[in-house]
Amino acid sequence: MRKNKVLLQSPACAVLVLAVLLFAGCTLQPQDGRLRQEKSALTIYTYDSMVSEYGLGPKVVPKFEAKCNCMVKMVAKGDAGQVLSTLILEKNNPKADLVIGIDNSLVSRAIDSGVVEKFSPENISIVPESLRFDSQGYFTPFDYGYFAFIYDSNKVPSLDSFDSLLDSSLEKKVAIQNPRTSSPGLGLLLWTIAVFGDPGYKGFWEKFRNSVLTVTPGWDESAGLFAAGEVPVYLSYSTSPPYYVQFEGKGNYLAAKFNEGHYAQVEGMAVVKGAKNRKLAEEFIEFSLTPEFQSEIPLNQFMFPVNQSVALPESFSYAFKPERQLELDPSLVAEKQEEWISEWERIMRSG
Repeated sequence: MRKNKVLLQSPACAVLVLAVLLFAGCTLQPQDGRLRQEKSALTIYTYDSMVSEYGLGPKVVPKFEAKCNCMVKMVAKGDAGQVLSTLILEKNNPKADLVIGIDNSLVSRAIDSGVVEKFSPENISIVPESLRFDSQGYFTPFDYGYFAFIYDSNKVPSLDSFDSLLDSSLEKKVAIQNPRTSSPGLGLLLWTIAVFGDPGYKGFWEKFRNSVLTVTPGWDESAGLFAAGEVPVYLSYSTSPPYYVQFEGKGNYLAAKFNEGHYAQVEGMAVVKGAKNRKLAEEFIEFSLTPEFQSEIPLNQFMFPVNQSVALPESFSYAFKPERQLELDPSLVAEKQEEWISEWERIMRSG
C-alpha cells in the first residue's frame, strides 16, 4: 500500500495507473482504494406482463445473468405495439440493446422502421420452419399461440364462432384490446379480416361493437377486468385456461374454439439497431432457445414453446391448437395496417 501511495505522487505514473485501470474495466473506489470490476449491462425493452412478478422475465433473467456474469435491465413499455413505438421514437438515440415481444403482425413495421438489426442464432435449427415468421433474418421466435376469447362457462353459454359473439345476451359483456397499442388487439382485427375479408370485416365490427363493454390499451387491463368479474368474456389466447387451472383451480374459464379457425401469433426477439451491448443481446437470443429458457414458457408465459422437445404440464390439456390456423401476409399487414386500424376506430366511435 505504501508503494502505491508513492507511485500516485508522480503525475506521469498516476496517468499510467489510471489508463491501466480503465483498460481493465475497473474503477478505483475512493473510500478504500479497492478495485471493483464493472459488469456489463444488457437493456431489454418488452411488454408489461413479461416483467410482472409472475411473468417470464423474473424466471429467465437470473439464469442468464449467472451464465454471462452480467446485469440485465428489463424495461416494460406497455403492450407490444407501444414497445415498438418507443423504439421508433428512440431510433436516433437507442437506449435498448434487445427487444422482446414483437410478433408476426408487427414484424414488417419493425423492419421497415429500421430499428432492428439482422442476427440468426446458431441454434435456430430447433425452431420449426413453420414458426420462423421473419424470412429476412431479423427476429428469432421464442413462443407462439393462438388468439381466442376466454369465457366463464358458469355465466356464458358455449361460444363456438364469431356469430356467437353477437348474441344479445353478451351485450356490453366483452373486453378487447386496442389494435393501435396492443398486439392481441391488432391480432383480433387481423383475425376478423382473415375470416370475413376486406371490406367484409367492417360489417362484423359494426355488429360486434354492441357486445364490447370496453377497449383497453393492453392485454393486462382486459385480463384484470375478467379476474374482477366485471366482464365474463375477454380476448386472450387458447393457452390462457391452463393459468386458471394451474394457479386458481378454476376449470370453468375456457377458451372458445371457433369454427372459422384461429389467428396465430408467433413472438420474437431481435437486436436493436445501434445496440451498445450487441454481443450480450446475441447471447440472450441464443439462450432463449435452450431448454433452460424454453421450459419456463408454459407456466409463466402461458404460450407454447418453440422448442418442441419441451414437455407441457398437465394443465395444458385445457389449451388447444386449432385445426385451422389463420394468418395474413406480414407485408400486406404492413401496407394496410394503418388503413384497417383507422377504419376500426371510425366504426367503434360511431357505435
